[in-house]
Amino acid sequence: MPKGYNTCMRHYTAAFAALALLLAGCGGEAPVAQAPPSTSQPPTTTQPPPSTTSSATPTSSSEAPSSSQKPLPVAPPSSNVKDCFDGDCTLLLAKPAKIPLDTKTLHYSSMRVTSISAESLAYFVPYPGGGGASSTVGVGLGGSAFGFKDGPMIRVGLTLVDGKPALVLQRDNGS
Repeated sequence: MPKGYNTCMRHYTAAFAALALLLAGCGGEAPVAQAPPSTSQPPTTTQPPPSTTSSATPTSSSEAPSSSQKPLPVAPPSSNVKDCFDGDCTLLLAKPAKIPLDTKTLHYSSMRVTSISAESLAYFVPYPGGGGASSTVGVGLGGSAFGFKDGPMIRVGLTLVDGKPALVLQRDNGS
């Protein structure tokens, strides 16, 4: 071996060890998994509990009301789809349904509930010019909404009335 080989190797070994320690320290603390939030069974009510899920809105997003805003009262339960014509209703549903809407005021002629259960509700809003948008919501109100330009927004939700699923539509005129 050439003279000074051991000395040179010791320097490289020490430099490599220092570099390894330095790089090992750059990672920081390992992330710790957070426990999932606990969920509880919603009470049987005609007023929906706070939304626990969020999903995309068909035509525009709406912000959740601030804590200083009082939520609007929810319409009394009904099983008549015509009660939703003005965009305010709590409609008991056991299966998918087409809900007629006031085109002059709300811009949309109807919406379709495509599936409903005690856990979720899926709906579709057809656009007047063709196409449309769909969304799925969980129990609660305000996780999804649809509206047109400066017209009223219709918040969409799901609640349970005596253990049965109900669509909640709530018209928000921006006030």
